[in-house]
Amino acid sequence: MRRRDQAFIVFVIFIATQLLDGVLTYLGVTRLGTHVEMNGWLATLIEAFGAAPALISAKALSLFCGAILYVTAYHRPLAIATGLYIGFAIVPWMFIVVTTA
Repeated sequence: MRRRDQAFIVFVIFIATQLLDGVLTYLGVTRLGTHVEMNGWLATLIEAFGAAPALISAKALSLFCGAILYVTAYHRPLAIATGLYIGFAIVPWMFIVVTTA
């Protein structure tokens, strides 16, 4: 598999992680409150504007930044960011959402 194909797969996984993180974060903060959100900036946005607008804006910014990394061929940082999101956002939120359902 060529590097370009691998980079595209990483970008698609990055997009999926952002969308999944947005959904899981929404479920978590609407069920349990904003105090469970560990990102203080995001928690403040959620309290100020509501969960959906804040998360849509934050995820749009993340997707835009990821697209910049992909288009400018900074594929390794994109892959690292994707892995960090999986480990530090998706997995914890999945645990929280499943155990509080």
